[in-house]
Amino acid sequence: MGCLKALFVQVGCVVILIAAAIFGWIYRRDLLDVYRRVRGLPPAAEVVYVAPQPGDADRARAAFEQLARRGGPAYVDLTAGDVAALVDAALANAPRRAVDSVRVALAADEVTVRASLDLSGVPPRLLGPLAGALERREPVVVGGGLAVDSAGRIHWTITALRVKEFPFPRSTIPAILRALKVPGLAGGAVPIPAPAAVGDVRVSPEHVRLYRASPR
Repeated sequence: MGCLKALFVQVGCVVILIAAAIFGWIYRRDLLDVYRRVRGLPPAAEVVYVAPQPGDADRARAAFEQLARRGGPAYVDLTAGDVAALVDAALANAPRRAVDSVRVALAADEVTVRASLDLSGVPPRLLGPLAGALERREPVVVGGGLAVDSAGRIHWTITALRVKEFPFPRSTIPAILRALKVPGLAGGAVPIPAPAAVGDVRVSPEHVRLYRASPR
């Protein structure tokens, strides 16, 4: 009897720890705000998401054309709206449009996208224990850095994914992206459509800076 009681106590402790971890994750921003107020620290900078606007795609295309033009600038800057238009275009090429309402926020070395995701094409086994708690369409936040390959193509490597505020392990991201049939996918890297080659890319909270490719 004593052994069973000890077992129930252990199971109860595990359940409490799991519940506390989930509670802490869901309300992490509020807890951090309380911590900052108690310590007298300045509030965290607000993350601003920007949706693509009419003309953003054309402005991004014109920026690439400037880089490709003989005697053009050494670099051009894209706004969060320009990047949102490029990401939206990349996801729109999928056979089944699973992502919409794309909005983009920029941070140091990272592009974060908030959107609405249709999960109907994702096998429940990839969603793990959350599968039964998720609706067909849920809010999603994905983030990662931009990089340029040897051919001058831009790739967005997704390293973080949250569905309905629940984070997924990084190791599961490529399989989920494959289930969504993201075109041109290479592991967790999503190709960003660009009409001209790029030499390098840098991401800051203010803009994405594209550098001119060196002549070959």
